[in-house]
Amino acid sequence: MGGGGVFVTLPFLPRGWETTHGMAMIQGEQAQDSELTTQAVIYLGPSSMSLLVAEVVQDRIRMLDFLQQPVPMARDIFRFHRISRHTMDRCVQIIGDYLEILKEYGTGSKLSVRLMISNIISEADNVDVFVNRMHVAHGLRGRRIDDGKMTRLIYVKVQETLAQYPGFNKKKVLVVHTGPGNTRVLLFQKGRIVRYSCYRLGTHRTGEAVGEIEYGDDVTELSLLREHMRGQVDQICLDYGGVKGLAGLIVIGQEMQQLRGRLDPTPEGKVACSALVAEAERMSRTTLEQRMNVYGADFAGVDSLLPAVLMTEMIARSLHLNDVIIPGSGYDEEFSSSLIQAEQHPGDLEAEVLHFAGILADRYKADKGHREHVALLCMEMFDQLQDLHRLSEHDRLLLEVASILHEVGSFISQQDHQLHSQYIILNSEIFGLSRDDVETIALLARYHRHEVPANSDPMYGELELTDRMRVAKMASILRVADALERGHAQRVNGVRAHIRGRTLELELQGVRETAVEDLALRLKGDLFADIFGYDVVLVPQR
Repeated sequence: MGGGGVFVTLPFLPRGWETTHGMAMIQGEQAQDSELTTQAVIYLGPSSMSLLVAEVVQDRIRMLDFLQQPVPMARDIFRFHRISRHTMDRCVQIIGDYLEILKEYGTGSKLSVRLMISNIISEADNVDVFVNRMHVAHGLRGRRIDDGKMTRLIYVKVQETLAQYPGFNKKKVLVVHTGPGNTRVLLFQKGRIVRYSCYRLGTHRTGEAVGEIEYGDDVTELSLLREHMRGQVDQICLDYGGVKGLAGLIVIGQEMQQLRGRLDPTPEGKVACSALVAEAERMSRTTLEQRMNVYGADFAGVDSLLPAVLMTEMIARSLHLNDVIIPGSGYDEEFSSSLIQAEQHPGDLEAEVLHFAGILADRYKADKGHREHVALLCMEMFDQLQDLHRLSEHDRLLLEVASILHEVGSFISQQDHQLHSQYIILNSEIFGLSRDDVETIALLARYHRHEVPANSDPMYGELELTDRMRVAKMASILRVADALERGHAQRVNGVRAHIRGRTLELELQGVRETAVEDLALRLKGDLFADIFGYDVVLVPQR
């Protein structure tokens, strides 16, 4: 099985059967067996390891089982920067228990089991040792959720949350996700993302950063936490304080949704900032043992509760808001289910990535007609030459984003704008993409003109051979597409690619003579010929 998973068996559920462990996510008649797929995800989060078993019927999901055990992953990583032997042993034991539970379902449909790991694990010095230990013990290769995947999962969660508040569909809404290591802020306008930022401000990161404190000493704990968070909160205020007409602030996150019932929410889920302050003060006067008992927290997650409350209150106050909205649904179960949902609708998420790339291009006043036409030509070439380049669908997305952003550097200077584009992209957040993805896009922007990829460039040379070839192939396609749009006049309506011997013939739709494009191709077509071994020849539409 791909990804190093294992197979166990599960029965199909009888019509109308519901498990007491889970919650129904689809209603009505059960689909035919041939339409069902059953999936299990073991998710190692910041403070727990969860098992989700779900049936997927076309676009709908039914949760069959959800189990959870505490694991002090975040404490190890943010306090000691490595995963302890004790935590590794605990994870091995819990995974073994979960696999045994899956076997007890009996015989029936094949079930693939995936092990997904929170993105905070990338901050552990011994991450490779941990992943290898899980594979040796159970044959599961853990898939780390990188920042790009994490933002996509948050997007799924946010869409579910916004659906609960239809009145926000035509307004500006700020959504804050208080994560274990980072806080992500998304500004929605009319249901679309118009701004996105990520801050190194997390509930567990903050809780562990203040170190061992005396629980119950309210003055010391509150003041330390506030001072630790102040810089990042001030940056959020600087970035979003000027937004006009904000309809509301929605806060999602494991801790805040767990604490919601204690904060006297309105039926719509509104919680007053004064209630947050009062709860923080009450919590700060409790000892560790009392806090675990009062809030139903376990040893692995108790340290993150107070930072979450203070963080939420400080962000709201900095934006001059008197209340926040906290959804009432269970966070852990829904986040685990989003691991499956994100796989079901990748197209929806890719549309948001491209939409956000367009917003970034607009910010730097990149020629919209030119960038969209280069993207069109790139995609046509990519699709028609699939058997030649053998790149992935994800590479297609990265190439399209690079096409949109390749000239943002002209905002700084037209001269050497490819270098300025690389700099701007490297220092930008692109929703839905990982840091590796952003670096790939930055390289493509750099190589869309003048220099071709070379190992003497440290950023390119340090890549693995496979990734260097991916960049070179995509850059060669982008250079040709940009050459066909040299005059920024959208002369070429489209391309039809034909391989004839050792020549790639590009028939330019809507063009009667190709002199302008031929001149540009002499400067930019060399990389394609070197990479693929085909000289590019342009011909007018027949």
